[in-house]
Amino acid sequence: MTGIADPAPPIGLIGLGNAGQAMLQPLSSRFSVTLHDRDSERCRAASAIARQPARIATSATDVARNADLILLSLPNPDASLSVAQEIREAIRPGATVMETSTVRPENIEALHDMLAPAGARVVDTALVGGVQKLAEGKAVFLAGMDEADAGLAGEALDAMAEEILYLGARGNGMRTKLVVNAVAHAVYVVLVEAGALAAAQDIPVSILQRLLERESGLARPLTHRFGDRLQSHDFAGGMSTANARKDSRLILDAANELGVPLFAIPAAHSVYELAMHEGLGELDYASLGRLWEKWLGIDFASEQTS
Repeated sequence: MTGIADPAPPIGLIGLGNAGQAMLQPLSSRFSVTLHDRDSERCRAASAIARQPARIATSATDVARNADLILLSLPNPDASLSVAQEIREAIRPGATVMETSTVRPENIEALHDMLAPAGARVVDTALVGGVQKLAEGKAVFLAGMDEADAGLAGEALDAMAEEILYLGARGNGMRTKLVVNAVAHAVYVVLVEAGALAAAQDIPVSILQRLLERESGLARPLTHRFGDRLQSHDFAGGMSTANARKDSRLILDAANELGVPLFAIPAAHSVYELAMHEGLGELDYASLGRLWEKWLGIDFASEQTS
């Protein structure tokens, strides 16, 4: 689709930091966009990179009066609540406010509680990936709404995204994003610890990286154990929990001898010890997931979705 969407009214974009300016580029190729940021220099800079002319609003209230969809790209939840308070008397009934910054689900509910009495809808659309992909219209969004009800919000996401995952309930986009970020942040700590262990033994860190980049490296715990085995409860054969626990113990002993501080790897080792006490020693170590199934009363094999 090309050209400005018509007869849809202009959409509003409040917050023109790096992410806001990246959003503007694909949005402005499809919609007439009204911009606002408290920093007038950012407004001018953003207007200059818009693919079609964008209107600079004098205030957030000015944006709300003239848009059926308002995207928030602000630095923190308090800033979003401040804007919501400012616009709630001016927002159009039936308008949608889209929170794109990473916040807690409770922050989405607070926005909803403030704007719902004015007849507005709040949805969360968490961004996965960097601003360059966003600017190219190739981002991934996690949307806390149903696709059938997405409306203009869905059209805006389609302009910016290579993939949109609709997750139903309000707040689910942020819930999913926080889980994904937790994995990335924890894995990085493990990688730095592994790099320190390698360097302390004169093993080139570049070699460690090459090995972990192989399918048998970092990808295998995700695709084979978390994907193939845990989600089908296939724990026969493979590397046993007992053997995995043995290897984990060996590297902890080596780290102690080398004086390499470790934090994440010892925490992970404690789970293997628990699994041994639960009688999982002879099963593939993907069976560690059974611990959480027992603790929470969940079933990973029944949690699969298309």
